[in-house]
Amino acid sequence: MCPMTGDVMNRFTYQLHEMAYLACAPWRAMSDATRFWARNPLNPFATTQIGRNILASTEMFERLTRRYGKPHFGLDRTTIGSASV
Repeated sequence: MCPMTGDVMNRFTYQLHEMAYLACAPWRAMSDATRFWARNPLNPFATTQIGRNILASTEMFERLTRRYGKPHFGLDRTTIGSASV
């Protein structure tokens, strides 16, 4: 039997998730600075194809690494088999 089951595996997975998020922090800061540069109206490359591609790439990276809140589904009870849980 695998020693990492149940609660231990859940904690390990959460720690890996947090570690990955924190490891992306420097890349996210660089992406934010690049997005600020790419959006600047004084930037001569802002309206070029390459400037728009850079802006789109930084926005996509920001959306991928953003922290999203947990949605509230409003499910207080459900039925499993014949039992209400």
